[in-house]
Amino acid sequence: MLAAYVGLFIGSVGVGYEARIANYLTSTNLANQLVWNIWWPIVLVLAAVVGRVWCAVCPLEFLNSLGSRIGLKKKVPRVLKSGWVIPGFFAFILFGAVYYLGLKQAPRSLAVYLASVCFIAFLMGLIFEKRSFCSYVCPLGSIIGMYSYIGCIEWRADDRSVCSACKSHDCVAKENRYKLFGHSCTSNLYPARITDNRDCLLCGNCMKACPYSNFRLSLRIPFKDFFTKIRLKPSEMGILLLLIGFVNNNWEALVFFTLIPLAVCLAVSWRSRGEMLNAFMVLAIPMTAAAHTLKAFAGIIWNLPKYKLNFMDPLGIRTARMLADKTLTIDHSWVGPLWKLHGNIMGLLYGGVFVVSVMIIVKSPLTEKIGRLGKAGLIISVALYIASFYIKINI
Repeated sequence: MLAAYVGLFIGSVGVGYEARIANYLTSTNLANQLVWNIWWPIVLVLAAVVGRVWCAVCPLEFLNSLGSRIGLKKKVPRVLKSGWVIPGFFAFILFGAVYYLGLKQAPRSLAVYLASVCFIAFLMGLIFEKRSFCSYVCPLGSIIGMYSYIGCIEWRADDRSVCSACKSHDCVAKENRYKLFGHSCTSNLYPARITDNRDCLLCGNCMKACPYSNFRLSLRIPFKDFFTKIRLKPSEMGILLLLIGFVNNNWEALVFFTLIPLAVCLAVSWRSRGEMLNAFMVLAIPMTAAAHTLKAFAGIIWNLPKYKLNFMDPLGIRTARMLADKTLTIDHSWVGPLWKLHGNIMGLLYGGVFVVSVMIIVKSPLTEKIGRLGKAGLIISVALYIASFYIKINI
């Protein structure tokens, strides 16, 4: 994957911003196409189906771990542990890098971004303990961690009594943290106490360290974690709010269909407002994941006619200029059936997530301290959130 990052850097570093063709370069440049319209949807689906498997192969995690093996291994400062650097970095990407630095319109900006995050990940590894970048800076890890609650696969200790009888605990031992092979858990998790999918990377390193090979990969019921007491940090709620606005592509909708319903729910459940706030934001996760995935695959469908052109003209400059000059047109007519299928899947997916959300509201320990009026407010809020993806607000 690091080699793939290098390839993307090479494929985008020489292509700067050109106002006349900027909007076309978003999809005519091969590196842009691969990052924003291919890799991104795949990562989202993987997270929602199997969990945080991307983090197990992410080159940034590799660079961060490599740096920490040879670095100072200092304690992570409190400002990073607070968690607020992650939504801050995500906000910078959404509003600064995308809208003002041309992260999508100027492929060279993508090259600078890739090089910068690789450098930061390695530098933080040289200074701090392992996974400092991944745990306290990377927005993607936090996002797919929350989406992993949905996943239908789990990696767990097979027999917890074996873990209890184990004296060495090699899977979490500090002396094994920086081994090249058989190092302890990447996320510092004790396998016998894992209760949800948020932090497990499915990397299998604990299996390599365990002298008993006491692990299993098994199927489980999707959305299982939502029927436990999930507790979100305030910083994670901040990330979710940014995601809701981004996925809807309508920040007014964030106010009308998320923040106002949240305020009403808190008002009617003021005695249990902490539980209400947590439940409201947790319920936003499956709906946001569904909308995020649908939005990403809409991009794949729309760009299908361009994939051949991407490989014929990897830099995309010539293709973009021809499109701007209208000497080349893209035929989207044949993707009509796929758009119809996408629309049908959208209805089914939103309907399914709404049903699951109602079940969570009614049966999950998340809402056990919330009264009937508050639960009714949550159901209405979920319905309004779904409606926000169909209704356009114009102010």
